[in-house]
Amino acid sequence: MSGTTDEIKARLNVVELIGSYVRLEKSGAHWKACCPFHQERTPSFMVNEEKAMWHCFGCGKGGDVFAFVMEMEGLEFREALKMLAERAGVELPQYKGEEKNKETKERIFDLLELATKFYEKQLSGNVGREKIVSYLTGRGLFLESIQKFRLGYAPDGWHHLLDFLAERGFKVEEIESAGLIIHKSKENQASDISYPASSSYYDRFRDRIMFPIFDILGRVIGYSARVAPGGDETQAKYINTPETPVYHKSRALYGLFHGKQAMKQAGATVIVEGNMDVIAMHQAGIENTVAVSGTALTPEQLTLIKRYGSEARLFFDMDGAGQKAARKSAELALEKELLVSVIALPFGKDAAEMGKEDPEKLREAVARSVPALKYFLEASLEKYDRSSSEGKRKIADEYTELLMFVKNPIERSHWIKELAREIKMEEKLVLGVVQTAIQGGERRERSDVPTKELSYSNSFGKRSELLREELVGMMYADRVVRETLLNLLADGETKAFLEKHPLYFFLVQAGEREPLSFIEDALLKSEAMRLSFRVLELPDFIGVPDEERIGKMLEVAKKYLENLKGEIMRREKLIALEQSLGEAREKKDKSLEKKLLAEFTAISLDKFS
Repeated sequence: MSGTTDEIKARLNVVELIGSYVRLEKSGAHWKACCPFHQERTPSFMVNEEKAMWHCFGCGKGGDVFAFVMEMEGLEFREALKMLAERAGVELPQYKGEEKNKETKERIFDLLELATKFYEKQLSGNVGREKIVSYLTGRGLFLESIQKFRLGYAPDGWHHLLDFLAERGFKVEEIESAGLIIHKSKENQASDISYPASSSYYDRFRDRIMFPIFDILGRVIGYSARVAPGGDETQAKYINTPETPVYHKSRALYGLFHGKQAMKQAGATVIVEGNMDVIAMHQAGIENTVAVSGTALTPEQLTLIKRYGSEARLFFDMDGAGQKAARKSAELALEKELLVSVIALPFGKDAAEMGKEDPEKLREAVARSVPALKYFLEASLEKYDRSSSEGKRKIADEYTELLMFVKNPIERSHWIKELAREIKMEEKLVLGVVQTAIQGGERRERSDVPTKELSYSNSFGKRSELLREELVGMMYADRVVRETLLNLLADGETKAFLEKHPLYFFLVQAGEREPLSFIEDALLKSEAMRLSFRVLELPDFIGVPDEERIGKMLEVAKKYLENLKGEIMRREKLIALEQSLGEAREKKDKSLEKKLLAEFTAISLDKFS
């Protein structure tokens, strides 16, 4: 498979691929852009066309075309491989055993696509048209929207879908794996459900409106199913596909496929509670809208949302449960360092109801979203009496719980001032309350920086370490420089010092191949790419034509190597002087001590020659 991936990378231009997602601008030997994976104003996202690599100096992410597509689209490697193979016109070899293994993801995708067509067909039948379509249009949905989101109807009965799929060659184990049927287990036998005794399986979705959930590529991965009007209300109003090989509710978002382009263009995502809300928002022209799928908003979903923009707008129901969910979602979004705002309805229960009554008012409500930290401060002020000491304490305690999730110190300081002003307390006192709560109760680390650190980072800033970093970076940046420097290094202190760098080993191991391909550790690989990109931004190489760059880099690298040798010699002299100073002090030889100390100081200040 390595040959196939190499062929795909050779056929695809990394600048053209990444440029289809973000706006790239030429900058010296690289292309620059604002990183699509974190919020920034100054571009720190770099693409190197020659090496077909990308790296962000802000968030530390980087890699090849596969890593970019996996990160950008939320795909697994196999899915990214298939997507890029189609783009490059490369035919993929079949995995061993794929023909024998019918329970693969591709098989499940085919099964779910067929099931969706079955549900769509049922919606156009007599029962579907009379009972379901009339209900949906009565709720304000357009026929075009019903078709766009591929809504359907699961008829009442035990084996309709099971029989349909079985007749088309799917095994019951496959249909069960996709979450579409249920095995008649002992638990089922003890329930109130009455089903035919002759069957071991029955349809999971019966007499329900089917809302297909799509992945980022537009493939059906599962369903959210609402009980049909006049149906059995004693059962759950909504039931969802269980966890399957292709559906993971903590990562799924209803409306993501249809809204992703609008999310990118707006740089913001509106998060609503229900499927009907998503469709109503799309009908009102607010297409950058998604909904969670049968779960509370999760960190995984927010990570996916953050790829399309830096802002999340929470649009939840105005009842108690909806506002509680909005508060919890705001905490998670703030912790992800998203800009968070809340949309409040002037009337109606939810977005779907308001969209039906007055789409223009719905658009106005979205445009008037309020920063979450302001929204929830005002909510606390309305709840408690700010004129009493007990009310002040409750307001401060409740609001501090939200401030704990704010990572930006400037933003946190601003809202501490607002809190102090609203409850008419000294800012220093309120600041002390907040700081005490944060120090004692913060549940997570304030930074997403990996806990694993490179061994040399603690000594960063010393001249010898700086020179070593630049030399290692230049060896990763260019093969000719790497081979030349490795040949120049004889056994000795300089080579031993370079060998202590955790990335040096891969330079030696690579030979004529790309050393990055030998690094499996994600942190080390990211560091290697960072150094490789950084050296090309050194003042020595800015404005140098491409055809002269290798020669110039070799010249600089040799100079750095000589400087490093000098630094190591200087360090050895300092160590020897330190030992001699100790001996002079033991002998109480003040004259010698004074002479050695002057020499030590001169070398330390780089005046020794």
